[in-house]
Amino acid sequence: MKPLQTYFPFGPPIGHAKLPEEMIKDLNKGCDDIVKDKELSKSEDWSPYLVGQVEQEIRIPKDILAKWGKWFGSNVQTYMSQYFNQIFVPQQTILTATKEQALRNINQMKIDVMSAWYVRSFAGDYNPTHTHTDCQLTCVGFLKVPDLKNERQKSFSPSGSLEVLSSIGVTPSVFENDRILFAPKVGSWYLFPASIRHLVYPFTCDGERRSFSINLNTDLFLRQSNTSQK
Repeated sequence: MKPLQTYFPFGPPIGHAKLPEEMIKDLNKGCDDIVKDKELSKSEDWSPYLVGQVEQEIRIPKDILAKWGKWFGSNVQTYMSQYFNQIFVPQQTILTATKEQALRNINQMKIDVMSAWYVRSFAGDYNPTHTHTDCQLTCVGFLKVPDLKNERQKSFSPSGSLEVLSSIGVTPSVFENDRILFAPKVGSWYLFPASIRHLVYPFTCDGERRSFSINLNTDLFLRQSNTSQK
């Protein structure tokens, strides 16, 4: 008898990868170069377009994005492939295309960076619950993390953590989890749908919590729709 196969068609997928060391160095240097230049700090300021209550939010240099575009694109393709494998429940009606067609479209899809910025946070800074608009996917990568261990030893504390909230509703269920907390760690990178809510908790210790976000769009669902109509 064939064993039970468990599917997860309703939960929004969250991808995780480790940033290459060279990328971390490139991103930190790019940020430091802007911070040291008063004119660049003003011209590259991205905070008017964001909700974060933080020290500074500045755009990531285009040359760094171009250098590492293939890495991000490859991981978005992997994320999409795993998502489509997840939703192909037998006799499902979510998609009319075959799995083979969907995976072929993923390999051919176009990925566009809509915006990309650094987030520099210090003691007391936070990012309220929000979503990202006009894009399909967003991500968070950690570049610098202050020493938070003393805050966490006293009692459970989400200090400096990223929290992602599900849209499943407010009714608790033993089979559903409506939130997940990610402790910041240099090199950790998370990719998730831009439409789900997320926030960042404040911390009280000295030091900088530096992260970056990139908003992304793909033409995958347009491709999928065109394939389904053929």
